[in-house]
Amino acid sequence: MKSEGSQFTAPCWNSIIIFFIGMAGCGKTTLIFRLSSDLNFFKETHYIINLDPAVSSSKYSPNIDIRDSIDYKKIMNDFFLGPNGAIITSLNLFSTRFFQIKKMIEKKTPKPKYVLIDTPGQIEIFTWSAAGSILCESFSSFFPSIFLYLVDLSKTVHPLTFVSNILYSCSILYKTRLPVIMAINKIDLTSMDFIRDWLCDFELFDRALLEEEFFAGSFARSLALSLDCFHQKTPFLGTSALSGKGVFRILNFLKKVKMEFSINFQRELEKNILKFFKVLERKKKKKKSFSNF
Repeated sequence: MKSEGSQFTAPCWNSIIIFFIGMAGCGKTTLIFRLSSDLNFFKETHYIINLDPAVSSSKYSPNIDIRDSIDYKKIMNDFFLGPNGAIITSLNLFSTRFFQIKKMIEKKTPKPKYVLIDTPGQIEIFTWSAAGSILCESFSSFFPSIFLYLVDLSKTVHPLTFVSNILYSCSILYKTRLPVIMAINKIDLTSMDFIRDWLCDFELFDRALLEEEFFAGSFARSLALSLDCFHQKTPFLGTSALSGKGVFRILNFLKKVKMEFSINFQRELEKNILKFFKVLERKKKKKKSFSNF
């Protein structure tokens, strides 16, 4: 008979789940296409899942596509929903099919080393919806899972925008409790040296924020001080989805994060699962004792 601890251990297979998230237009789909092309070149097995029901076309060919089973426009018309409401409803329907997706990944031979998941362009629809939480928790229960948070370098020259991105990635980390990698995309357009300077020298970043004279500047300064510890421990990787620069560094980091997940995050997940079953067992005992009266 298996022990209580081994009964609920999440298996750490060779596959690693990568959720690509970021603001609309940051280059998620293009980076997935670039990673897929490079992985094909090196004959590395991988799987692509598209979770954006509203996308009209994409550069890559997904193995699993939400559009194959869910008609986004039909949902919008049938339920009188707006674009965002229809995307959320589509994700809710799709999240109920998680175990079918899991079986498809398991059956693929050879086992995919990477599972690349493209999320909707409206970042809050996935990160703050019930469906997004269900999919994240379900995948992380069976596979090492991470978030690759993409930042558009051309729009991060402004220090306030940079603080906003760090704050958002921090909120995702605390909400999902999964590892987060910050990928600074579009380094082919401009140098990311100023971001490295801001990360290494807080006083330099503070001076940049001082130039903001209205209330948002002082608010951002207090946030930046609070988040200083967070962004020092979070990897910031420069990449270009268009040219492919920095892609290999991302792949190497994914291997390190997979090990970190198996050591730290999986242990925390197992504790939470055991805690859940203990609470469930206590409720059953209470219900049984009340029924005896």
